[in-house]
Formats: sequence, C-alpha cells, structure tokens
Amino acid sequence: MCNSSCRRMVIFFAGSVGLVRESLLAPNRIAIFLAGSVAIGLAGCAQNRDKLAYDNFTQIRTQVHSRDDVEAILGEPDQRFDDRFMYERPDKHLNVFVEFDEKGRVTRTQWIDGLGETWHDTDDPKPHKTPGG
Repeated sequence: MCNSSCRRMVIFFAGSVGLVRESLLAPNRIAIFLAGSVAIGLAGCAQNRDKLAYDNFTQIRTQVHSRDDVEAILGEPDQRFDDRFMYERPDKHLNVFVEFDEKGRVTRTQWIDGLGETWHDTDDPKPHKTPGG
C-alpha cells in the first residue's frame, strides 16, 4: 500500500502518459515509457517502506526527536493518534509504536518483531529475545 507521496507520484506518471500519447510516439515507445514510469513509482514506494528498519528505529531518542523527526527516520506511519504513531507490517509480524508528549517530543518507543522474536521498549532499554527465541 503506497503512502500519499507515492500516490502523487503515480498520478503524475499517469498524467505524463497522456502527454506522451499526444506527442504521437510509436506505440512501443509508449509502452516502454509507461513501464519505466510505473517501475520508478513503485521503487519510490518500496524505498519509503524500507525506512522501517531496526537500525533506523534505534536512532530515535526520547525527549529529543519530534513527530517530524520520527517520520523522517521511519517514514509515514500507518496510523496516527494524538499521542502516538503506529507502524504495522503484518507480513513480517512487526509492530512499532512511538509515543509523544503534549509538546510532540518522543516519550517512548516500542519495536515488536514476532518473526525475529525480538522486542525493544525504551521503558526497558535492553533489547530482548522472546522466551524460546
């Protein structure tokens, strides 16, 4: 599922296809252009998704980073609440939570990785393996 910036990119590429058709390029060139545009758009979506990585997550500091900082580090959250961002990757059994105070500064982070059997919580600063993991 693409975020809003990916959707804007796809809409831009779709509009570009109309311009190409108007320029009366050969049909095979239109197909090549369209395929390349879609590939670039999807690569942009994939690149944003790749921001949700444990190495990026560990860069977030409580009482230092803001909502904008977190979004720059981890990408657009799947859900936004007044006091927290939630990132979900059901295919990877991954849930990430970032909580904020009333000033918008990070107060707590949680990384819960069901497949990797690890969890990290700033309330308990040492990363853990789940029992049996």
